[in-house]
Amino acid sequence: MASEMGDNEVLRDIESFQNYLKAEQIDNAMNWAFSAPENFAMKENVFFLVMIDEIQYMTKYIYYDKAQQVPAPNLPGAYHGLVESKVAPMLVSGSYIGWMVQMMREMFVGGRLKRTKISSKLTAPEGMEAVYRYAEFNQIEVTDESAFMLNKLTKSDPFYIASLLRSDWIDKDFSTVDGVIKTLDYEIKNREGELFGTWSEYIYSTIKAVNDRYAKQILLFLSREREKECTREEISKHLEGQLSDSELEEKLHTLETGDLITQGSSNFRYRGIEDDILDLIFRSLYEEEIHQKKPNIAAELTASVTADLKKENQSLKGALNELKGRMLELVVYRELNQYRKLAKPIENFRQRFRPNAAKMEELLRACSESRFDMIWMNYYLAVPQTTALEIDVLAQGEDTDSCWALVFELKNRDEKNPPNMTEAQLFVTKIKRVKEWLAQKGTTIKFVCPVYLSAKGFEPSVEAWLHEQGVLTADRESWEGKGI
Repeated sequence: MASEMGDNEVLRDIESFQNYLKAEQIDNAMNWAFSAPENFAMKENVFFLVMIDEIQYMTKYIYYDKAQQVPAPNLPGAYHGLVESKVAPMLVSGSYIGWMVQMMREMFVGGRLKRTKISSKLTAPEGMEAVYRYAEFNQIEVTDESAFMLNKLTKSDPFYIASLLRSDWIDKDFSTVDGVIKTLDYEIKNREGELFGTWSEYIYSTIKAVNDRYAKQILLFLSREREKECTREEISKHLEGQLSDSELEEKLHTLETGDLITQGSSNFRYRGIEDDILDLIFRSLYEEEIHQKKPNIAAELTASVTADLKKENQSLKGALNELKGRMLELVVYRELNQYRKLAKPIENFRQRFRPNAAKMEELLRACSESRFDMIWMNYYLAVPQTTALEIDVLAQGEDTDSCWALVFELKNRDEKNPPNMTEAQLFVTKIKRVKEWLAQKGTTIKFVCPVYLSAKGFEPSVEAWLHEQGVLTADRESWEGKGI
């Protein structure tokens, strides 16, 4: 790329680095590479943002020699200068907070790295969207009930959701709640699975640092009642006083640094981490060894599902309806995708709209007879030399001679806050952009069908204006009343 651009400055830097590497001049090669972002920024008069994910692994898995006998545990500290740089600052991230914090304290002095904690969990609606989207991507059929339970059992954690849906288990099943439970049970215990493999590797490395069965007992004890803080005295009593105060404190500190337990409200108190799946993996690994009792993971998951629904005092159907009420885009997106999979036009399309739609008979007929090959939700449409616009739901179809599109704007509000004229005008602008986008394909545009779906209807003047612009209008009742 540098050659094609004629950037001789970069080419000289690359050549110098390659020469150091070829001569195995490790320190020179490393320093050259680490200083490259700031050097390029100064020479090219541009800014760089250096991003390193899972930086804590640099402290453990990188060596200075080919034989891997000389570890480089302090390697991240070589980036200290970039952290302070204004032209090439650094953003680092990692999954294991305790490990990351320890590294920051040891290698980036004076608070040079600011800590910003980000939850690994999604909200419940976001988790449901993740389940449906990942299932769609992996071509897995899920029902509303099984998707709801998958999201609930994983606590809306996108890593757990993705790991389950990517399971290699030959009998995996996401079409029923029972199938979800059995698949999760398998992945928790399967030594080759992504979910077990990720956590067990980390658990083993932390336990190895402590190197005795007391660490396992502490983990099981604190994990059993994760919402409760336990004092060091209570933990010592559980261990029957087998450890001195200093020995116990050291082990607790190591487990905390390893993100397997958390500090309580004081340095004297500790608690298990709030992760149900990690707790199940703990017990799958150690409960039989420590307590001579093998856990029945599947039975516990089933009981958890039953207890949760009973505790919330609501039916699964009621919970799903509430969730769908907050996720109008997903409702439309999923229905269109079902017709796409069936390779069929949208069923009863012409009957789904509010009065006055009949004036657009030609558009209604064309769209009701057409199939759509691609469906997107929250699609960012970018046309050259224009600002990107977000389309709530976009469906597109094409053949050898032409292309066509169905474009949705969705507002899920109450009767007191219907779409206003400014929002309606913005949607009409989006339709013009969609036509420009389709024109780039170089084929004839058969039609672009705009639909404004407002859950509780419209103000008469705004709806009349939309009809004048050729926009079909629908409310939730009219659209879903004729749907799947």
